[in-house]
Amino acid sequence: MKRILQIFLFLSISVAAGAQALPFVAADYSSAALSKAGAVATDVTSTAMSAFGNIAAVPYSDKTADFALGYTSWQPGFTDSDVIYAGGTYKLTKDLALSVGAVSGMYQKYDIVDDSGLGQGSFKPSELQLKVGAAYRILPFLSAGVGLGYASSSLTDQLSYGALMADVFLMSRLGGLKVALGVSDLGSAVLSETGDRYSLPTAVTLGLGYDKELIDNHKIDLAFDADCYVEGAFAASVGAEYIFKDMISVNAGYRYGGKSVIPSYASLGLGCRLCGIGLELAYILPMAEVPMSNTLSVAVGYSF
Repeated sequence: MKRILQIFLFLSISVAAGAQALPFVAADYSSAALSKAGAVATDVTSTAMSAFGNIAAVPYSDKTADFALGYTSWQPGFTDSDVIYAGGTYKLTKDLALSVGAVSGMYQKYDIVDDSGLGQGSFKPSELQLKVGAAYRILPFLSAGVGLGYASSSLTDQLSYGALMADVFLMSRLGGLKVALGVSDLGSAVLSETGDRYSLPTAVTLGLGYDKELIDNHKIDLAFDADCYVEGAFAASVGAEYIFKDMISVNAGYRYGGKSVIPSYASLGLGCRLCGIGLELAYILPMAEVPMSNTLSVAVGYSF
């Protein structure tokens, strides 16, 4: 029975993700990203978790450094997992930036039984992502970034998978107009226990953004991201952010998931920042048959 459970766990994840391995690498877990439904390819305001987004956006940030530590209650009515994430960016010069981040997810514990039905203890599935990256502004209006990462998933005490991956992005900014183009989660295929090979959810992303100061102390930032997955799926996100005095922000977003590894959802977010210390909240609105409904994320950060 333990063998059956192992196969079921792997297949349930693979089938749900369109027969792709480690589908969680395509998800957005941070409150900054969730609050705008993942439309963050051109985000130059909240850059702490850019290692999992577009590292090429960091040189355009007006911050020297940006750090964040957060917690997400992921899919509480479905997988009910706990996710802890941390990340940071630092600009060595006005044109050269570094980024690092980590995401750790823990699922609910389950009991293990042998073929005779006897209990053999329990196991808590887990996931881990680690990424580092660097970006350089080649021209005043053009930057490039490269990220490297590792992801692993432990489904049982004897069954785990891992893969290396890379991200490559270009970004241009002309006034308030921002354009980003890149490839994320490009890496090696994962070999299952049965010998089948599953590809990572590699995606080509086009991001469009526009920010503008309306009047003194009032600013808006609009964003649109389109993701074309190598396996054929298409997804798109739209997000909007209103910022008052660089202290209070209100966010909203919607993602069309299509047949991609991350389903459709709508989100809201709220942030505040004072003396460099920030607090961010994001909430996924309840929707019928949406596993991510009621997902809640909170993060504290510091920037200068």
